[in-house]
Amino acid sequence: MKKILLSILLLVMLLPSLHAQQLEDYLVSAGENSPLLKARYNEYQAALQRVPQVGALPDPEASFNFFLRPMERYMGNQVGDVSVMQMFPWFGSLGAAKEEANFMAQMKFATFIEAKINLYHDVRATWYTLYRIDKEVLLVDKELEIMRALERIALAKYKAPAGAGAASGTTPQRPAAATAPTSGGTPTGGGMSGMGGGNTPATPGGSGGMSSGSAMASMGASSGGTMVDVILIRVQVKELENRLHLLRQSRKPQEVQFNNLLHRQPDLPVVVTDSLGAAPLPASLALLQDSIRQHHPMLQMYTWDEKARASQHRMAQLMGRPMIGLGVNYMVFQPRQDAMMGEMSGGNMLMPMVSISLPIYRKKYTAQKKEAEYARQAAVHQRDYAERQLFTELENLLYEYQRTSSTLQLLEEQVALNEQAIRLLTTNYTVAATGLEEVLRQRQNLLSYRQQQLQAVADQHTAVSAIRRLMSSDE
Repeated sequence: MKKILLSILLLVMLLPSLHAQQLEDYLVSAGENSPLLKARYNEYQAALQRVPQVGALPDPEASFNFFLRPMERYMGNQVGDVSVMQMFPWFGSLGAAKEEANFMAQMKFATFIEAKINLYHDVRATWYTLYRIDKEVLLVDKELEIMRALERIALAKYKAPAGAGAASGTTPQRPAAATAPTSGGTPTGGGMSGMGGGNTPATPGGSGGMSSGSAMASMGASSGGTMVDVILIRVQVKELENRLHLLRQSRKPQEVQFNNLLHRQPDLPVVVTDSLGAAPLPASLALLQDSIRQHHPMLQMYTWDEKARASQHRMAQLMGRPMIGLGVNYMVFQPRQDAMMGEMSGGNMLMPMVSISLPIYRKKYTAQKKEAEYARQAAVHQRDYAERQLFTELENLLYEYQRTSSTLQLLEEQVALNEQAIRLLTTNYTVAATGLEEVLRQRQNLLSYRQQQLQAVADQHTAVSAIRRLMSSDE
């Protein structure tokens, strides 16, 4: 027996962690299967491949020249030449180009991270919505059972005879003793004669017996139910049945959306937790703001953009300087006959070459530098604007978190008081068959409070998930 109790206790302790692990498994599956994340990651890999491209030297140029008619030279007849030339950009130009391409690739990686945290937040938010719907279904189903039980009680009271108050638990009180004058003028116990009912005839002046009989008849009539009570309960039952049907129907699109986020079959079942408590804040306000500044991918993307534009500006400056070319020229000669000097041939010749470009058209280089500087300033302003927008969103999320926390605390007190009132009202209706409208109204309030509790819990967890998204935290 102790082993069984220990196993149950261990299962209860591990249940929240098991459901948390279930959500984490869903997040891992979404990250591995999402086509959007795969597209963003491939864009990042494609951007990385530009780094070796822009950092490489220009391709060398080779030329081959053949003379249809050999050109007479002093060294002999030149039949052709072969030249190879390699151009070298100004010192530091290739490094600046590689830096720019690398920073642009980091911008692509930041968009990948942003898509990832947005996907994780969407998965969590949809999962919390499914949890709320499932718990609301259970609430409405339980409330429907209670209303059907109340309907059976009301129907039984309606079918009961009018004087069956004692059968329903009503004990009529003894009427107060009345003093009535007899025919002889002496007072007698009129109350006792009234209790005699029809077996002992009342004296002409015994009005106390008549009043007590009327009180008992009134008590018996009040203990019975009416058909109006049954109809009111049935109206409530119909409304709950319709609400239950709509709730179950509303789960389907959320389930399809969740499965699409995980990139799997839309009709696969989704498992949610049985219980979801209050969610704590992941960090203090100061740490939240610091984390947003340092880790949010949108801000990082603008930071990389600023650095890329600075490298582009430096590259534009260096490209405005001359390019140096180094190469060789190999000339092929044939021996030629000279009438005075005989056969002449100095052999083939190898000649080194040096060339330099002349960047004399300065307008385009000036425009490139201005373009890079304007783009860098735009990145700085965009980062500042995005940071303020993120902090505004953080304030709204913190307000939402505080609102849901206060709402949960208030609803907990309201539910406790409402349950107490319902117990008293239900007992009064069961005994005296009065106050059914108030019982129904309070039960509607209780159901509304509990639904608001579920909505507040789901909203609170969604707000915490959004805050973690701003922090770029996947934990």
